[in-house]
Amino acid sequence: MKRKVIITIIILISCLWVVVTINFNRPFPQQVQDETQSSQQLRPKFTDQQIGVLAGLAISPEWLKQNIAANQLVYGIVKPADTVPAGVDDYSYLVAADDQDGTVIFFKEEDQTVIIKYTSQHNTKLKTKNLTLTQLSKEFYQTGPQKKQVDDYVERLRTE
Repeated sequence: MKRKVIITIIILISCLWVVVTINFNRPFPQQVQDETQSSQQLRPKFTDQQIGVLAGLAISPEWLKQNIAANQLVYGIVKPADTVPAGVDDYSYLVAADDQDGTVIFFKEEDQTVIIKYTSQHNTKLKTKNLTLTQLSKEFYQTGPQKKQVDDYVERLRTE
């Protein structure tokens, strides 16, 4: 009788061990889903105007700040009737209302990448720079004061 009890206990412990081992080796789908959701939540959603200001800070921060301070910075979306360089038909833009130095920043966001095409200081040849929204965010939209500054700049944009 004692022998049957001992054998039963050993079998039960073995079964329990197998169940515990299987459960520890199984992936946890809920945890993976939570990680995916949290990584998506870390990506801030930006308006087109915010993206424009971030692009301006990346390309020519002094130009952007001077024209914002002078209430001269204009935000717009390229329209079919606009005269623009080839390749920017579906872009948005920032330009100084007085356009004294010829700087224009065209930009658009595609799949978390901001494509920036710009001219500066009477150089009419378009230069191109690609930056991710994550790069722009880390550089110019990380701290509370940075976020406030960008949002203040957006509020001061003139529109066409």
